[in-house]
Amino acid sequence: MRTRPAFRFWHRWFGILGGAWLILLAITGCAIAWYDELDGLLNPDLRHATAVAGSAAPIDAVVASTQEALPGFEPGNILLAQERGRTHWLLGRQTMPDGTARSVQAFVEPGTARFAGWRESGAISLHRHYVPDLLYGLHTDLLVGEIGIIFVGLLSLAWLIDHLLSLPLAFPRLRGALSAFRVGGHAGSLRQLWDRNRASGLWLWPVTGMLALTGVTLSFPMESREVVETVSPVSERLHDAMEERGPPTNPIGLDAAIASVTADRAQVHSVRPHPEVGLYAVRTFDTRDVDNQGRLWTYVDMERKAGSQRSDTMLEIARAIRSSSGNTPCIQAMLSGLLSDFL
Repeated sequence: MRTRPAFRFWHRWFGILGGAWLILLAITGCAIAWYDELDGLLNPDLRHATAVAGSAAPIDAVVASTQEALPGFEPGNILLAQERGRTHWLLGRQTMPDGTARSVQAFVEPGTARFAGWRESGAISLHRHYVPDLLYGLHTDLLVGEIGIIFVGLLSLAWLIDHLLSLPLAFPRLRGALSAFRVGGHAGSLRQLWDRNRASGLWLWPVTGMLALTGVTLSFPMESREVVETVSPVSERLHDAMEERGPPTNPIGLDAAIASVTADRAQVHSVRPHPEVGLYAVRTFDTRDVDNQGRLWTYVDMERKAGSQRSDTMLEIARAIRSSSGNTPCIQAMLSGLLSDFL
């Protein structure tokens, strides 16, 4: 069987059938590139805090305020406000009186520890509180959970394959290959139409190819790790390899854990309690970060013993490329989404 007709068939029909997903990817990607800004614009009652002079309230008081407003709440991740006038963002689970549990996001003012509000994670609603998460869910799993993640990952893989198959279509002969990057033909001709499709696709191939590759990596992180491990070691997060032992009877507080890592709370991105292994994971900013998410993890024993670890570099880079947190954040994400839509 001749390969070129088969490649052309694949390229044509993936463009037709995958086009709807690429448009959705572009629109939602452009929106979540400014997730925090969009969330703050739509939900100032949750994300904006009243500026208060003086020192910030203790993080233990922030958690206590949340647990008073949401009985049964246990934090899984506490993201500290990085800008003046923003609230702390607490992600966790609330156990209801009937024994059921739900994932919730709580927002607390840094200066006074006043509880600002909450929303349920993963809720499908057009209420303004849920629109940012709705767009994020459409982008990552099409709002259908694990099956959606697998489906998006397979679509990303098909898109990556399409990128590879498009090269022999664009360069049928090595001689005169540079002409593939130029647009010829007179206005309105089929030659010009073909050249525009080919030339624009080639010039943007590194950008869209990067999006396809990172889409596969983030949808199938464990499988991607196994592939990378064939050529380079990949570090594990320390708490994943630790034996479960539960928290001590009288654990130190969150503020004590932070103080054991740094005296400057502005250097702290977030804190994750891991009671199953008796640890706090304190994430701080580091000069080696590839984005602004704070990639240095310091594990603090709930009995005050500390050790540190850099986060997984492979997934760190992939997320920085896909998110609005890299060195050229929102512009890169927006252009990548629009270029995906265009192609």
